[in-house]
Amino acid sequence: MSYHGHFESQKPKKKGKKIGLIILAVVLVLVLAVVGVFLWYYNDMMSSYNYVEMPKSTYAKETEPTAAATEAAETTAVTEATTEETTVETTVPPMRDEDILNVLVVGNASRAGEGAAMADTMILVTVNKYNNTVTLTSFLRDTYVDLPDYRDSKGTLHTCGWNKMTSCYALGYSWDGFAGGMEMMNQCVYNNFGVEVDYNVELDFTAVEYIINYVGGVELELTEAEAAYLNADDNYVYYDVQPGLQHLDGLAALSYARMRKAEGDNDSDIKRTSRQRYMIEQLLNKIKGMNVFQIYGMATDMLEYVTTNISPNELANLIFDFGPVLANMTLNQGTCPIQDLYWNDYKDTPDGYLPCLVFDQGQHKQLMRAFTEANG
Repeated sequence: MSYHGHFESQKPKKKGKKIGLIILAVVLVLVLAVVGVFLWYYNDMMSSYNYVEMPKSTYAKETEPTAAATEAAETTAVTEATTEETTVETTVPPMRDEDILNVLVVGNASRAGEGAAMADTMILVTVNKYNNTVTLTSFLRDTYVDLPDYRDSKGTLHTCGWNKMTSCYALGYSWDGFAGGMEMMNQCVYNNFGVEVDYNVELDFTAVEYIINYVGGVELELTEAEAAYLNADDNYVYYDVQPGLQHLDGLAALSYARMRKAEGDNDSDIKRTSRQRYMIEQLLNKIKGMNVFQIYGMATDMLEYVTTNISPNELANLIFDFGPVLANMTLNQGTCPIQDLYWNDYKDTPDGYLPCLVFDQGQHKQLMRAFTEANG
């Protein structure tokens, strides 16, 4: 009896242990399957992902504030002292740097496969999830800037000096490809305007056409001059375009975004960049109705058409972190240098004595940091 009872009492334990091992094995198989699918998806994405690996931008902080910055700091100190005496402590958390995302988008004036890389378009996209805003800032091509010196991957130091901003990306690209163009642009934007760029995105003509077609085209309000310009552009527009609200496909929208000399245009770059931001606004309006999963799907579908230093993991995190802003965003837009705060003058450049846009660096650093930094 005692032996019999002893062995009978052990059977349930063996059976329970066996079931536990089976469950553990099944869980391990499922985990391995999920990991395998993820690795397959990750590798498949990377095979068509034009990812540029480059160190995170490090900016040499200014040691001496400009006169404009000093005056602003003194004004802020007085205001804060007065406010502290007259207001009660608030429980609303302050804005953090993590609440603001600065992405510099460069439109390359070429088609896929071409070697040149002139910056046809330079737009800073600032997404602020603290106050639910998206700000589009177009850098004007003829802006007279102090280009940073650049040491390429072979150790050669390239000394640059002052030039038009449109040359910055092309120079960096000629020395170190996409990484060189992006690093040059980031340092140039910081040195001249005080903006710290988080990530870079480069688009060529093919990418713009694909993105517009992906969302089904855009609706744009056209003037008579703009419609006439598009109808004359046989390389991009294959159908009749009328003044008023028009539905444009990718090619026609690309022609619209690059338009510089429609009848009545005075300052061609001001008008051209305004059209670009208007088109992006209509594009964002189409994206507003998407949820974060749809936005992520669209972004991954477009990876082969863009070049960026955003890794796949960072892309997913950024979309799920900042994507919800698009649903109820307030859109702001403008140019840099800021309209009415720059002037035209002839300046010495490597290409000769040319008309340029001149601006006050201290003033623009203060104004640009106001919306691109948490403590601006």
